[in-house]
Amino acid sequence: MNALLCPWGGDLSVGPGGDISVAPVEAEVEQRIIRRLLTNTGDYIWHISYGAGLGRYVGEPTSSDTIEGEILGQLLQEALVAQNPSPAITCQAAASGTDSSISVNIQYQLYDNSSGSSVALDLGIH
Repeated sequence: MNALLCPWGGDLSVGPGGDISVAPVEAEVEQRIIRRLLTNTGDYIWHISYGAGLGRYVGEPTSSDTIEGEILGQLLQEALVAQNPSPAITCQAAASGTDSSISVNIQYQLYDNSSGSSVALDLGIH
């Protein structure tokens, strides 16, 4: 089944033939991960355990381990993300004056991808 190309916070994309653009598998997985990580747990009423709700950490003191654990738990529920090797998640805190942010880097391998390549995704949590 093909997924439509619709990045988080964006609109559907138009394909080269003027129709709705279909996402390549890499873009589909990235879209699904971002949507899963930014959706609040319980907001998707048909799957109440869906979503990490990373937005709840904005402005709140938290540890990198908490965020990494939340992300890993959600990634392991994605069918297109390989569980072996396990996704690698690193959080780095940065402070600038009174502001601080956490940069999250996620490396994962696509399920059933024999090329051995991985994808990195950076999220900023302020």
